[in-house]
Amino acid sequence: MSMQGESLREEVLERAETLKVLPMPGATIKVLAGLMGDKGSSFGQLCEVIKHDQAITSKLISIANSAYYSRRSRISSLERAMVLIGPEGVRSIVTCMTLLQDTAHREPLRQQALAAVWAHSLKVGCAAKMLSLATATEDPEEVFTVSILHDLGKVVFSLYGEEYRKLLMEARRTGRDLSSLERERFGIDHQEVGYVMSRKWRFPEEFCAVIRGHHGRPPGHAPLLGLVSAADAFSRDPEADVGGQGIILRREKARIAAEIERISRLLEMDAPPSGERA
Repeated sequence: MSMQGESLREEVLERAETLKVLPMPGATIKVLAGLMGDKGSSFGQLCEVIKHDQAITSKLISIANSAYYSRRSRISSLERAMVLIGPEGVRSIVTCMTLLQDTAHREPLRQQALAAVWAHSLKVGCAAKMLSLATATEDPEEVFTVSILHDLGKVVFSLYGEEYRKLLMEARRTGRDLSSLERERFGIDHQEVGYVMSRKWRFPEEFCAVIRGHHGRPPGHAPLLGLVSAADAFSRDPEADVGGQGIILRREKARIAAEIERISRLLEMDAPPSGERA
């Protein structure tokens, strides 16, 4: 690795180590602010928005697995994390995080890059959940949660704004694996960056494994990793060869698209395009 690559790698890792709050898309902040300011809104409505957001999901999973809340077993379900923390605690966390977004957005973050990260994670989440339901393997809600979080390392790269957006565009244009392009440019990829963050934030080990290895399907991989990896490959290329799982995903393509559209409307965001290479 060149001196420049080593320097960039250390810079990226430092950002990952010091980042305490993931930035949220502006549309999500708007929806959350509206719900928090509406006395007639329910906790259920708040939960429905939270479960589709990387920033709050990651924070709640981290807090639920902290020494203060932990009861030996790791919390891998967002619903369990929210029950453990309690409605008032969740509302307080959401309020604090939405207020902190002004500070987070002072970083050189481009909303376009962040929107691309969110859009891909949503597509993977919907596909992986559908796959888990069709195959009766793993808890569908847990699968969706880890899918929303699987690319959190990309958020650190998105702090590089236009530079990273161009890398995303190159991956789409050439069909090259984004992780390879990231390693060439920064000396590290979003899987490793996300893994560092997931360990720091005390995610369950199975979540850490998915974040670290979702671009590959190693022999003997865990079922959870297999589901997310297949959904990730399908979301980048619907014709990708992921065996029997690909057949299921292509069969359910219309239902997956409908669910993506529903969630996008809920969050008042544009639905992601059907084809991508990120």
